[in-house]
Amino acid sequence: ISDDNSSKIKPSDKYLRDLIAGRPVLSYPSRPGGFRLRYGRSRNTSFASLGINPASMILMDEFIVTGTQIKTERPGKAAGVAPVDSIEGPTVRLRSGCVIRIDNEIEARAIKPQVDCVLDLGEVLINYGDFLENNHPLIPSSFCFEWWIQECKVSSSSFECDEEKFKNPSQDMALELSFKYNVPLHPKFTYLWHDVTTNEIELLSKFFHDHSKLENNTKLLTFSLEKPDAYTIKSILEKLLVLHRVDQSKLFIDEPLPLLYSLGLNNKLEYKKQVLEIDYNKFDTLSIINELSDLKIFPRSPYRIGARMGRPEKSNRRKMSPAPHVLFPIGDFGGNKRDINAASCFKESMNSKVGEISIQVGNRICPSCNKETHECRCSCGKYTAPKLFCQRCEITVNTDKCPRCGSYSTSIDTRNVDFKSIYQNAFKNLGERNCLDSFKGVKKLMSKHMTPESLEKGILRAKHDLFTFKDGTIRYDMSDMPLTHIRPSEIAVSVDKIKELGYTEDIYGNPLEKSSQILQLKVQDIVISYDAALYLLRATNYIDELLIKHYKKEPYYNAKTIDDIIGSLIIGLAPHTSAGVLGRLVGFTKAAVGFAHPYFHAAKRRNCDGDEDCVMLLMDGLLNFSYEFLPNKRGGKMDAPLVLTTRLDPNEVDKEAHNIDVCSRYPLEFYRAAQKFTNPKDIEDKMDIISNRLGTCDQYEKFMFTHDTSDIACGPVKSAYKTLGTMIEKIDAQLNLADILRSVDASDVAERVLISHFLPDMYGNLRAFSRQGTRCLKCGAKFRRPPLTGKCNKCNNGKVILTVHEGAVKKYLDISMKVSEKYNVSSYTKQRIDLIALDIKSLFENDQSKQMGLSDFM
Repeated sequence: ISDDNSSKIKPSDKYLRDLIAGRPVLSYPSRPGGFRLRYGRSRNTSFASLGINPASMILMDEFIVTGTQIKTERPGKAAGVAPVDSIEGPTVRLRSGCVIRIDNEIEARAIKPQVDCVLDLGEVLINYGDFLENNHPLIPSSFCFEWWIQECKVSSSSFECDEEKFKNPSQDMALELSFKYNVPLHPKFTYLWHDVTTNEIELLSKFFHDHSKLENNTKLLTFSLEKPDAYTIKSILEKLLVLHRVDQSKLFIDEPLPLLYSLGLNNKLEYKKQVLEIDYNKFDTLSIINELSDLKIFPRSPYRIGARMGRPEKSNRRKMSPAPHVLFPIGDFGGNKRDINAASCFKESMNSKVGEISIQVGNRICPSCNKETHECRCSCGKYTAPKLFCQRCEITVNTDKCPRCGSYSTSIDTRNVDFKSIYQNAFKNLGERNCLDSFKGVKKLMSKHMTPESLEKGILRAKHDLFTFKDGTIRYDMSDMPLTHIRPSEIAVSVDKIKELGYTEDIYGNPLEKSSQILQLKVQDIVISYDAALYLLRATNYIDELLIKHYKKEPYYNAKTIDDIIGSLIIGLAPHTSAGVLGRLVGFTKAAVGFAHPYFHAAKRRNCDGDEDCVMLLMDGLLNFSYEFLPNKRGGKMDAPLVLTTRLDPNEVDKEAHNIDVCSRYPLEFYRAAQKFTNPKDIEDKMDIISNRLGTCDQYEKFMFTHDTSDIACGPVKSAYKTLGTMIEKIDAQLNLADILRSVDASDVAERVLISHFLPDMYGNLRAFSRQGTRCLKCGAKFRRPPLTGKCNKCNNGKVILTVHEGAVKKYLDISMKVSEKYNVSSYTKQRIDLIALDIKSLFENDQSKQMGLSDFM
């Protein structure tokens, strides 16, 4: 790579701005030790998601798991993370001094307590489509097997290609292939020469010549760590990622011949003649290595990808705040908790009737018997309609505007209702006993006609520990992750069951017989987390009870376990849209995500870079969703399934999904184009991407992937960011991780956290404290200034308290001072912390009432 080309791509630290405390930096921009770029797509990556080895997840203290969002240096701003165990894992230095590479989860968990430093985070798998979508120039790839094998095939027509045999060759086989066929040295023995200087190469070559020896028939190189410059040599080997062992002050390197040959030494540790004539100051390191050696050596990993943690993964039920069981207004009669039982027992005075309250609802009228009510269905069984009137003219009207004055009409009025009777009748209608632990409504309805839900629905939701959303549906949120292929074994579904769903053969055309076979996921099938499955199971039980007890119909689901809901139809919906997408549940995952085909996510107008969407049961949407419940304000109709896409057409989804590559291997032309920083659009015709398949049968079928993974959810399940308790614990963990990552500057991380998070938080809370209002503990009423009586003027006896407390202002002060001292941040930042500490002290400490001891006067 020429200097002119390499200068086109500069390190970018944009992703490090606005760093959040507790969410660690994984790699600084393009820094050695960071993620090494490997091109390709796994079954569970693409579409703004990337893959890393699960061993890397574990050694990053499990902050990163399946579905975690990371902010990236390139090609895009962010991506979701997926585990791919077929790519290289991290290289670490143990406390014993040994340097090893860890490629699997089990070994990573076993070795983690012994890790002293993570020298290299391993590979990151990014697909060509993400570079195409972001219009980012291709950058040189890590030298990997799939590139090497294609170079071998074109280098010699006589090359005998046995890919399985060549994936992990011995040193003798690798050297024989290189010399015999004039092919590049195998990636296994290609080291990171671009990460060291020419002087370090010269020092390394001379040291091996003078102080090392070959043993075990040239299969082992050893030298004493007591020799001069021995630890400098060890440091160079660590930069090169040369694996080695340390035992009793000796260092051992297995299969050292490719390393020695690269340095211009032979199997007797003798220099080749031309080595002595090389001027190390005239060339870059890779040119020097190719000059020293008779081998053809490619750059191992010329570019790294910087990254930091973004949002943690999510799998949780959707709830409003506070979360109601039913959309029925009870005003302040249920207290702050919106307790419907408390509202039914409300008594204004000694002479008042128990449970008589006034609520603001829409008046409705029955077209059959002309009875006025607030309910959607009359006691005669007919559906009611809003009774509109003009507030100005005080006349009943039949249109949205008054024909007399032209003002907008409304049906909303304040009604006195016997809520206790309504409450008791609801239980009676269902045949249920009033034994609910919690039953919550809302203070006020926000819809145009303020149409309330039936209390019966809320009773059954509360019975099954379910909550309603603003439109009457029950929802579950999950982080979006793409998935194009599945194994029945990894989604907890039997072969017989998945055959019933239409999966009859694997991607190679073989009949489906084993749970380990790989199947292409149908475009409207989804895989949800176990937590989501259990929640939806409760929702199916609720719907069946609703059908039986409220609608007097037969049950629909009859589900007893989560296996019984496989095959159920669901609605997928993104928060910023009003169009749901019909899907089918086909399996479950231990990861806290929702896996679905990229088409499915794109139909929701999502791109999987850490976004989260909801799912709901189709029957729930059909039974309980109502336009009448939606808030009558800007954005009120968003995040509601006003329409439903029942058949997914790839031509109609977000075009980002059209850039996904679906080939089994990237061609050699791609890797050579990446070496030249080619615009990805210039080689679009050489890549098998979805846009080239649109309008054909292959837009749905014959998708492939370049890298497999043993399990789409392997590795840790829950991010440490969610398992750690306090922010102090999180920041400690964040900085401890920065200390062991070679790719991160811990002092800079500490300063960025202080500047972007802690200091603005303390200044903001300090300002809010001085301008705060007060609120009533009982009814929640807010006051700019506290009433002179010290009690709420609205509910008469509620206690009034401050809204911003001393602890909120001080909470980050101690940790800020400790971090600034430990990591030696700049004097300017230390002074800012000292100044705010003085401000806080002057506000909360009273010098006149300070208790003093005798020592204060001595």
